[in-house]
Amino acid sequence: MEPLQYNLEKDPAGQSGRRKFFRKSLLLTTGVAFLTESSFASIIKASASGKSKEEIFIQLDELVDKYFPIFRTCSQTSFYALNEVFDLKSENIVKALAPFPGIAARGETCGSVTGSLLAIALIYEDNNVFNDKKKLSMSPSVNFCSQFEGKFGSTRCRDVIAHETKTKYDITKPGDYKKPEEDGAFEKCPGVIKQAVHFAAEMILQKS
Repeated sequence: MEPLQYNLEKDPAGQSGRRKFFRKSLLLTTGVAFLTESSFASIIKASASGKSKEEIFIQLDELVDKYFPIFRTCSQTSFYALNEVFDLKSENIVKALAPFPGIAARGETCGSVTGSLLAIALIYEDNNVFNDKKKLSMSPSVNFCSQFEGKFGSTRCRDVIAHETKTKYDITKPGDYKKPEEDGAFEKCPGVIKQAVHFAAEMILQKS
């Protein structure tokens, strides 16, 4: 979609230009308003048409293997895989997820949890954030976190690393990641991300 342009060159008074601008704005606003829950359900069905849940999981796993070496972050990798499989059309969000592994690399919430929850919210929440339907993603998000905790014992990065490596690292700041990296702990990350996006995909498929 081309950006709206407010061009008054042929109308010094600006009346015609303003009318065109408002007409375009109204059409754009109306179009966004009609992209509701049913529209997202259609996106889900179209993106996953003809595929079983197992086939979707396989596709997600392949995307994690493809993108983790590129992004080197669990937050961006998890979201981008889900974005591609379910056609969320939200590529620009990926760059905003760069500081989210461990919440600014402090050992806090695992980035695969953050990336997955963001994808779930994009599917479940209504596009009109000012309407009465709010926090529609809360229930599936709670379910996702419960499943993740059941598998890894926690949603915290430092705890997940300890669970997967059987080694407890003191991680409270970015520099603390050097030791687990040297020990090869991050080689476990793709497996964690794959499980996270599987959980998220299940929540998303329930929406359709």
